[in-house]
Order: sequence, then C-alpha cells, then structure tokens
Amino acid sequence: MANEKEWRGGRLGRFHLSRRYRNVGESLGRIYEAHNVLTGGPALVLIPGPGAHWESERSWQLLVSSEVTPPHIAMEMLQFPGSGRLPELAELLDLLTSALEQVESRDEAREHLMRAPVGLWTRWLGRARRLLRSRRGLVLAGLSVLVLGAALWLGVSGVPQLLGDTERARSGKTVAGLTGADDAPILASGHPLGATPIAYPLPQKPFRNQAKAPCIAERGEEEIHGGCWVELARRPPCHKDHAEYQGKCYLPISKDRGPQEPQSVQP
Repeated sequence: MANEKEWRGGRLGRFHLSRRYRNVGESLGRIYEAHNVLTGGPALVLIPGPGAHWESERSWQLLVSSEVTPPHIAMEMLQFPGSGRLPELAELLDLLTSALEQVESRDEAREHLMRAPVGLWTRWLGRARRLLRSRRGLVLAGLSVLVLGAALWLGVSGVPQLLGDTERARSGKTVAGLTGADDAPILASGHPLGATPIAYPLPQKPFRNQAKAPCIAERGEEEIHGGCWVELARRPPCHKDHAEYQGKCYLPISKDRGPQEPQSVQP
C-alpha cells in the first residue's frame, strides 16, 4: 500500500514525487512536491497516514477552476467510479484542503505550485538518470553499447557488401540508393560498352545527366521510362554501375552525347 512506503523521490501513478514537507500535516500523512510526468505541471501529493482515517477504494479525477469574470468556481469530473458516492468525494476534497492548509504559509510551497511546468527535455533527462541508477537501466545501457558497437563494426567492415549482386538488385537496395533524381554513376557515350559488380534496378525516370527521349535508335538507344538506354551484350547478374531491367543489363546514355550524325542518303 502507498501509505506503507516512505517515498524518497520517484514515480507514483502519473506523478513524480520530489521534496517532502517535514514537520507538517503529521496527522494527515506525508505531503510531497510533485509534477505530472505527462504535462510537467506542478502538483501537491498527499499520502494519507493512519490518522487520516481514509483509504482509497475508488479512483476519482477532478479539475477545479475559478474565474474572475464572471466570478465563479467550477469542479469538472474527469473520471469517476460508477458506484461512487458524493460523501466520499467530499471527504477526499477535505483531506486535500487540509494538506494545502498545512503548507499555505511556506514560501517554497507557493514557489513550487506557481512555477512553470517542467519542460519535456528535463522530464526525459530525469527519467534517463533514474533508469541508469536502476539495475534494469544498467542492463539496457550495456545492451545499447553492444548494439551500437555491432552497428559501427558492420558499417566499417562493409559486411553488407557480402550480399550477392542479384540479391542486392532484387531487394531494390543499390550501392548509393540511386533514383531518378540522382546522377547516373556511369554513362555510355551513345554506343554499347563492355561490362565493367553490383547492379541497380532501372529507375522509374531518367537520371539528371541522362539523355531523354526521343532516343536515337540508329545508335542502338532504347527508350525506357522516358530515358535513353543502351542494352549490353550480357545477361544478369549485371556488373557494377549497370542497370538491370526485365532480365537485361543496360547503361544510361549521356545527355552530352552530341547531335546525331547526319546519315548519307543513297540515290
């Protein structure tokens, strides 16, 4: 039970408890400064003692507000038990009012309750510190170091390059993640080149430095997805910097290939 544990700072429901107000409210129980771990809002928490003659049987959540214009005080029910009774609610409010009266003359209580909410970064930093101080946190930290070390080793050693040419091409993962918005790694001058290994899937649109349709069929160029390509005398697996498309190997044609040479007309 909550009233059987002496909190020295820590989580209690949706609140994080910090400083306890000493030598006040001994007949009621223990009064703590706290903040809401979700919103960061300052709060006051009472853990009733035996002298309060109260023990929680149902959960309630209230929102109390007051306005100057027009002057009014409101109590909004956020969560209430289906079998709850109003005398229980009145007793709960009496206890909370008594706790507030115990600390109302303390400057530190006013400063705590009137301060700005604890920022998100501060709340996360506090959680991280508490987690690292626990045995579970030490285990998680050790595992994180191992995972990070393994990731760095894989990146440095180049283990992902052990994938075969065909597997890399089929998975859609290229050496540089090539897309139609990039420059092609190698271009053909307008004539088929010898094979030069990991192929990349032929992109859905031309490279920035690739010749675009209309293509020059007389030079062996082929239009695919709006770009000009030359088919290589090779079948997959294609070599490095080649594109693989429908069981064939291709190279993109450079857009700087120059104009088509005039063809002689036979009489």
